[in-house]
Amino acid sequence: MRQLNQLELKEIQRSIFHKEISSAEVLAEIYDHYVSHLQEFPESEFGSQLLDLEQKFTQSYCHSIQAKFNKSVREDISKTQWWVLKSYFCTSRWIYAVGILAVIFYVATQTKSQQEIGLLLLSPLILLTLMYIIFNWRVAKKIRPIKSIFKEMGIPITSSVSIPISERLYLPVLLAQVLIYFPRLFSFDLDLGSLLPGIAAVITSLLTLYMLSLLEVWKIKSKTALL
Repeated sequence: MRQLNQLELKEIQRSIFHKEISSAEVLAEIYDHYVSHLQEFPESEFGSQLLDLEQKFTQSYCHSIQAKFNKSVREDISKTQWWVLKSYFCTSRWIYAVGILAVIFYVATQTKSQQEIGLLLLSPLILLTLMYIIFNWRVAKKIRPIKSIFKEMGIPITSSVSIPISERLYLPVLLAQVLIYFPRLFSFDLDLGSLLPGIAAVITSLLTLYMLSLLEVWKIKSKTALL
């Protein structure tokens, strides 16, 4: 197996440029396949072998691979998060979940004003926002090498695995914004009174378990993906 020279690597990159692949994982996989395949042949056969690869990995074929990969990733993230959530109540970890819920409900019962209830609700949302920022920073750092190789391609390159996780991190924050401004928009005036601490405890508990499950999904997927 020989090492490809810089001119050959540039030729491979130019061939892949025109496929307009935006998934960092798919792009890295196809690039690695090209390189590993061409390393098995002498320099005299580089052109013919590259042409064979081009005939196999057409733009439509690569986009089909990318679409299937993106779909499978979203399904896998959903299944993994659901598995993590169920594990909090189906294994010995239930003590861990019950402990968190007990602390949250105790804090909620001690609240004496709407401001304190608001802080209770905001705490998991703030943590989710911080996770969102750190997560995207980590992903940008991980995909930087593949982006530097294909920086001239002209389309944004993103991690397919990161997108569904990033969306899930920000979704509760977005929903909270809608719930805050929607009643004001239509002049709803709900007087929940003594029910507020209990409602706040339930919402905070759900958000906390949701946040912890995503944190664990991130940890699990970072072992095999660009996260």
